[in-house]
Amino acid sequence: MKKKNILVFSLIIAIALTAFVFNYINKDHRDISAEKSDVHTTSTAFFSSFTANQKEFDGQYLDKVVELSGIVTAIEDNSVILDENIVVTLKDQDATTLSNNNKITIKGRYVGYDDLLEQLKIDQATFTIK
Repeated sequence: MKKKNILVFSLIIAIALTAFVFNYINKDHRDISAEKSDVHTTSTAFFSSFTANQKEFDGQYLDKVVELSGIVTAIEDNSVILDENIVVTLKDQDATTLSNNNKITIKGRYVGYDDLLEQLKIDQATFTIK
């Protein structure tokens, strides 16, 4: 009888642990467009803050939702470049609706700095034309 209770208890623990791991791995993705922005500024001010103190900047803004206003200086397949120094990868919108020198506001997640191209990276972004 005692061995049977230990076996049942072990089976319950194994099922609970498996369910926890499954839920942890398959958790819902973030909806950046629905989240509140941690920062609302211009793209040039955002880049200036970065150049002033890079280590503190990444610690403060990495993986945060930012809302930036700026001028489109380049358009690629599914991304735009704001003021020549911030690369914004769009989530669901088509960049072909934009043209150079459009003033837009983007909302996305700051993911870091590209040392090679010397550009800040933002992904999962949406935009509105001003």
